[in-house]
Amino acid sequence: MKANETTLRAIIAGQQQLLVPLYQRPYSWERGQLATLWRDIELQADRVEQGKDNSHFLGSVVLAPGPNNSPGNPEWLVVDGQQRLTTLLVALCALRDHQAAEDPIHRDRINETHLINRFLPGEARYRLLPTQVDRQAYKDCVEGQPFGTTDSLIAPAYQFFRTKLVEVDDPADPHDIARIESVVLNRLNLVQIVVEGDDNTFRIFESINNTGMRLSQVDLIRNYVFMHLPTKGQFVYDTYWLPMQQMLGPKGMDQLMYLALVLERGDEAQYNDTYRGHQDLLREVTADKKDVETKVEQYVKDLARRSRYLQRILEPTGESELDERLRFLNEWKGNTAYPVILRLLELRESGEACDERVIQAQRYIESFLVRRLIAGVTTGSLNKIFMRLTRELTGEEDVDEVVRRGLSPARLYWSSDEQFRSDIRNRSFYWQGRTAQQKLVLRRLEESYGGKEHVEVADKKITIEHVLPQTLTAEWRAQLAADGDADRIHKELVHTLGNLTLTGYNSELSNTPFPRKRDFLGQSSLVMNQRIAKQERWGRAEIQARADELAARAIEIWPSPLDLGPVGPSRDWTLLHSALAALPTGTWTTYGDLAELIGSHAVPVGVHLSASNVLNAHRVLTSNGQVSKGFHWADEDDDRDVHEVLRAEGIRLDEAGRADPGQRISARELAELLELPGAVDLSEAALTADEDYLDIGEQEQRFLHQLGEARGPHTVGKVSRLLAWWRGRGGEVQFGRSANVSCAPFVKVEGGILPIVRFYAKVVEVPFATHKKRVPFTDPLLRDELRRRLNEAPGVDLPAAKLELYPSFDIALMANDAVWDVVVASLDWFASRVQAPADPE
Repeated sequence: MKANETTLRAIIAGQQQLLVPLYQRPYSWERGQLATLWRDIELQADRVEQGKDNSHFLGSVVLAPGPNNSPGNPEWLVVDGQQRLTTLLVALCALRDHQAAEDPIHRDRINETHLINRFLPGEARYRLLPTQVDRQAYKDCVEGQPFGTTDSLIAPAYQFFRTKLVEVDDPADPHDIARIESVVLNRLNLVQIVVEGDDNTFRIFESINNTGMRLSQVDLIRNYVFMHLPTKGQFVYDTYWLPMQQMLGPKGMDQLMYLALVLERGDEAQYNDTYRGHQDLLREVTADKKDVETKVEQYVKDLARRSRYLQRILEPTGESELDERLRFLNEWKGNTAYPVILRLLELRESGEACDERVIQAQRYIESFLVRRLIAGVTTGSLNKIFMRLTRELTGEEDVDEVVRRGLSPARLYWSSDEQFRSDIRNRSFYWQGRTAQQKLVLRRLEESYGGKEHVEVADKKITIEHVLPQTLTAEWRAQLAADGDADRIHKELVHTLGNLTLTGYNSELSNTPFPRKRDFLGQSSLVMNQRIAKQERWGRAEIQARADELAARAIEIWPSPLDLGPVGPSRDWTLLHSALAALPTGTWTTYGDLAELIGSHAVPVGVHLSASNVLNAHRVLTSNGQVSKGFHWADEDDDRDVHEVLRAEGIRLDEAGRADPGQRISARELAELLELPGAVDLSEAALTADEDYLDIGEQEQRFLHQLGEARGPHTVGKVSRLLAWWRGRGGEVQFGRSANVSCAPFVKVEGGILPIVRFYAKVVEVPFATHKKRVPFTDPLLRDELRRRLNEAPGVDLPAAKLELYPSFDIALMANDAVWDVVVASLDWFASRVQAPADPE
């Protein structure tokens, strides 16, 4: 066996082929693994920009001679590491296509240097050849062809990288994508292990992939620290290390080590290299070899001091305003701001910052987070923003002014009062952030009225209520019609902050007429609800008047940034571009879905797309699935028929040119694809945990009533029969509390419950996005098996592109005995897979 450290560039160099044996598992990396790799790539790209020369260790690759290996025909079997290699080459394909859009030379450059053996025939052309399951998708990827219909996870991996490249491409920095390419090729280190032909390659594979427990970064730091304390080790451990370890626990210690590194290194700190960072710090401390133990003891003492600040951040128990704001930050899940807060507490204790200044700095941080949330600004850059700000807090200036100035540049999108007022009036607040964050904003607004009722954000019975309901009834439609086009007004206003409040009566209120809602809200202890109850009607004028009232209060609660020059752009299109880049192959979306996602309207979305060169813009269709009459390619010389392009990409069109609605990606699914902060809440929103089940009968009757109105008594009978069968099997059913009641047969798994399907009044939804988070359905092959089983039912056609989303079919199909049988069998199979013992290793 020969082992050496190498890079991707070296492994794929020359005229050779890496062959993944057919008996190996298909490509299986999903968004979680891809996101981890991408974070490492971004960190290394930042290092390149800073002139740093270190690299990142990615893992090992085990190669064995292939059956046709010879000096003139280098062929290698990939015994281990195929997931890494395949992912990196797919990333190269994405880099190629992203750059080729600006300059076609990049296509041949990357192809011939890294992806293909230009002069070899057939499949020998490809420097990597995956297993048969993934082979066609990979070949399509390398050749730059549409994926069409495919079950391979190579297609979503490619879409992932295209999405991320769109997000990081900075027009002001022409070298940013080149740095990403350099990192992929040169700075992700791999250990290449080449075994001889007669070696037992699988024994080596098992040795590399042993099941031993790896040391954590905290373990490694502790061992390295105490290696330098031969005589003082026990004292330092008992006095400093053990108490902070007992106080913080494993997760807290992990946070402490990273935060301590950020305080010393700013945005150069890397979470995955925390151990190496502390090694470097300790080497600096002990460089002169004098009084080493004393210096290392001080190092640990400083960690123990900072552990007290972190403990106060994580568990603020006091009644001071400082602690109250720390509690808000924790409920917000504002971990990215922890480095700044820790530095503020450090300066406070040293006497370099007073309580008043620290609290004002906290106000600015809270305002920065809240105003960006309401503006719909993506959160991806927050970590770097706060890491850089930490280095600016030296104690030489008033800390609140440093924080305000550091967060005020227009490129950071801390909105002015004027923009903030407009965002509150017009943005779809309900789509922004996590549900807990939305509740916190509403709670702060309620507190501004002097209300004495404390809103417990974690209380699941406290929900966000749409006064104008999400689903229009005849009564509501008639009321809105007095103001104009009821549907248009509804779409524009229903999710805005002016129409939202907090209540514990969501299921009772649902989509009842306003006079009925007004009675409930008038009985509420919340002042904001009592003010709504004083209105005689609830339409455009009332919603916008309330939005203006809330905006005035919000401006008082959350102070504005400094005026450092031109105001930032009122519309950040990054989220829209990312959403389009993330569209899975064989899917489409609408102008309205994109508008709902970003808090805009369909018309400006269409105008922007028609005037910009945006990836996948041709897959944005009208609400009925047709190409817009005004569509044109960004390249004036492009004469392709857009309908033929859509078909080639796997989108099914009928004779009238309408796209298959089953392949449409909704705003909710776009949020899931982009892993927006609110996506987790959205995926679980339909079913709210109800441990006592006291009103389950009422919820079931509401569901069946709505189902009967939408699809008739025959469908009601079949669904009722299925629920009875499921309960007879020993299963349980859960009903949602929203206005449009849903129900779901579920199974109990570790960590909670897992709905198998969700029945709504009009559709049966398969929540793959929820399944993928729970064992054993984290395995995409099992999710695909469920999809295939359900697709055996007549009229059901769930697309493979939605294995991470929420595909559905018309619930009226349940009236068909053949469909009913298939669904029942699929539920039975699903439950058996959850209950099956784990496969032996």
